[in-house]
Amino acid sequence: MAIAPRAARSAPEGRSCGVGLGGCCAVGGALAAMLAVASPATAQDLPAVTQPVSRESAADRLAQLRASIQSRRGGVLGLMGYSMIPDGSANALQVDRSTSGGSDDEGDPTLTLTQFGFGFTWGESFPLFTEVYLGYARYDPRAVFTREDARVGPVRWNNFTGTLGVGYDIRLGENLWLRPIVNVAAGYAASDVGLFSSFVEARRDVDLSVLRDGHVNAWGIGGALTLAYYDYRPERDIDLELRYTQIHLETFGDTLPAARGQSTAQALGLWGRYRWPTGRELFGRPVRWVLDGNATSYLGDQQDAIGFSWAVKVGGGIEFDTGRWELGALGITMTRVRLIGRYFFADDNVTGYSFGIGMSF
Repeated sequence: MAIAPRAARSAPEGRSCGVGLGGCCAVGGALAAMLAVASPATAQDLPAVTQPVSRESAADRLAQLRASIQSRRGGVLGLMGYSMIPDGSANALQVDRSTSGGSDDEGDPTLTLTQFGFGFTWGESFPLFTEVYLGYARYDPRAVFTREDARVGPVRWNNFTGTLGVGYDIRLGENLWLRPIVNVAAGYAASDVGLFSSFVEARRDVDLSVLRDGHVNAWGIGGALTLAYYDYRPERDIDLELRYTQIHLETFGDTLPAARGQSTAQALGLWGRYRWPTGRELFGRPVRWVLDGNATSYLGDQQDAIGFSWAVKVGGGIEFDTGRWELGALGITMTRVRLIGRYFFADDNVTGYSFGIGMSF
């Protein structure tokens, strides 16, 4: 199971901005289905070591691992770029690379990608926009990047990323806004051994200290430009955003020598939402129907890492008004809660579905 909070949508004061909870899984052919009620994904299990590992054997595996994660187009930095670019419909995605640009004899082609994020405009009188996104990826670098067969041993790697964005809303018309954003990002990648070496040694009685120091440090800087249209009326609400984002990444510090390099992540996305009253009320507040969709084209190095160059999500659900309860803190009050189901599809026969909970503040 992979569950990821759904992205926030932001707008000037009086318009919705929020954070949500949602998930999306790719299940084309051998792609794994992920549901909130499913059992924990096997991709999350710590790989087992079936026999004692000598220092020579561990060093050999480390050399193989270093060669497999070399910083190249679509490599570990490409995966970080995918997670660092803010996505208006952030999700949890699990792709089987054997059916998305891979081959049937790959050892472990499963790629898990998760992103959580939110963004909001502080107010119409102070139109400063702020966004924060966190990302996670889990994969076997040899199978995902080099198509090598799997070998017994702790070879899965984990990427952790964070992105901060600060922008300013410029009003172009009654319902039209231009939002330039500056983004900074950071990322860290390490194997399961690097993260949990002490646990593995205690459970398996093996010496894996030679593998502890292999990791990747990365940072990025870039920006985005968003053209937004917000039109709210009693009979319906319309939100539309067209966004282009570019972030340049570089490794630094004590990064594994074979993985040092740089990469550029780029994405062009269109997001929209339409809401209208159902004619019913709950707790004295209106209940609304919701339709939304998102289409993204990946223009940078991340498309080679994830296995597809574009993706579309479409769905709908229902929205409840919670404003009367004044739920929140620090002057931020939750005003609406949405329950939405979505269908996901991309090139290379990647398809899937999700069910999410969204919140507006």
